[in-house]
Amino acid sequence: MEFLSKTLRWVTGCDLTLDMMEPDPLHSPRERTVKELARMLEENRVIHVRGTPASGKTILARLLSNHYRQERIAVITFHSWRTTPPQYYKDKIIDEARRRGYRQFDAQFVEDGNYVLILDEGQMTYRDEALWIELIKNQSGSHFGPRICIFTCYGSPTEGPDSEYSAGSPLAYLGPQQRVSITPSLIQFSPWVALFYNSEEFEDVVERFCHRESQNPQLRLDGTAREYIFNLTHGHPGAVDGLLHMLLQVYHSELKHEEITLNDSHIISSLDNEAQAFAYLMSAPVSRSFPRPKRVSPEAAEILRKALSEGNVDRDLNNEGIKQCYENGWLHSEPTDADAEHIVCVFPTRLHAKFVEHYWTSSTMDFPLERYPNITALAQAVLARFSPRNISGGTRRFGDAAIIRPWEATYQDEFYRAAHEVLGYAMNVTSEWSSGGQGRIDFRFAQVGWRIELLREGDRLKEHCERFASTGTYARWIADGSIKDWLIIDCRTTRPEPYGIPDPKFWRAVFAADYLSVEILDWSNKVLFPKIPLMSS
Repeated sequence: MEFLSKTLRWVTGCDLTLDMMEPDPLHSPRERTVKELARMLEENRVIHVRGTPASGKTILARLLSNHYRQERIAVITFHSWRTTPPQYYKDKIIDEARRRGYRQFDAQFVEDGNYVLILDEGQMTYRDEALWIELIKNQSGSHFGPRICIFTCYGSPTEGPDSEYSAGSPLAYLGPQQRVSITPSLIQFSPWVALFYNSEEFEDVVERFCHRESQNPQLRLDGTAREYIFNLTHGHPGAVDGLLHMLLQVYHSELKHEEITLNDSHIISSLDNEAQAFAYLMSAPVSRSFPRPKRVSPEAAEILRKALSEGNVDRDLNNEGIKQCYENGWLHSEPTDADAEHIVCVFPTRLHAKFVEHYWTSSTMDFPLERYPNITALAQAVLARFSPRNISGGTRRFGDAAIIRPWEATYQDEFYRAAHEVLGYAMNVTSEWSSGGQGRIDFRFAQVGWRIELLREGDRLKEHCERFASTGTYARWIADGSIKDWLIIDCRTTRPEPYGIPDPKFWRAVFAADYLSVEILDWSNKVLFPKIPLMSS
């Protein structure tokens, strides 16, 4: 009965719903996600939601707060946790509670009362040892008392107070069932909810944006356009919002006077001018998560380039470059196992990777034509740098948004990595915007006007070849000189039938069963380059 009396002591007679924030009509209510977070809090008492800047943490915290107010449960939300002037955590909570009208809060109620504590920008609490060890650690796994939801930009999911921790890590162990990442984790017992929108929430947000009554003209997107945006953003709330506003600006006149419906081709066209696209996005809230050149140290720039070419980097906080990327939210950290013995850093979205590609791999250096006088010499050199380990499929590969890269993308990913190894980061090797890989050239070498497209085991071979025909998708770029030479490479492990149409710009790269060598054939299966040994790994 003593516990029951304590849980009711916060009631003050005030209407909790009056303290609710008015919902933004452009924001999805994310009802299933919010209810699942509430269930997780009921079961675990403490959960940790991690995501990079502008990824929707504050909005989700507000939605969770409103949920509890509707349930008439006291909610105390902190949007910062300042350490100056010094103040004991219990006094902070009591002061904020009383400011909100919960006058019966006292030190004992902070420990075991029935209320919800939401810590937005929770990484600011990592220096408050008392808060973490006395309250959060004790509540983790408890069955009654306060429920605590911590939203942070960074922080290891498993650091505990018995280990050597830094100011950039939580001070209590949290299991997989208590950890919410930017996308659902594959680690056993991890929740199905995530910080980024799922496909249903994404569609809800797009519908709300496109049908906003005060908006003239209204944005109209078909299914291919929506799929392209989702692949590019992975449901990152800030990135979705930024792209929708950008498209509305770019196609404002056509939408107003021609009543067009945008498809994926319209989006690809709007992104072709990367400088202009990022100029739009740099004025949007999502730009807070971009590594702006003035803020990036040389060490951090090198790490960003490495993450770009390899898909991820190991999180080594003794490395100053990694630490800067991690603490600024330019890269997101993701454990690969339940105990987080191995943690990798990845780009939050494909959009963020393209930002780094645009700003951090361009250079005024001349292309090394003395070493690679033609596209075939370059392609041969890049294929020779393939790693057998990377293309054999023996390991899971984390990519943007902490999503496991599909097996089908193995050759494209490895070509991108090897191209940077061959040319360095200064040659501005550019790749397609969307990780979905539909309808685009895989790799562009702008200085020399070369384009290389990869496919796997002959998949959609005819379609790929037709893109370069006189009536194909790329015909206008060939005509205006943007594409001066090209090559289509069919990567495979089986010897194919000869291609029926003679095409000197079509290769077969046939890898040995053990992936230790590759043989290059032409369209008729004539050997162009005998077995090339691949680099050891």
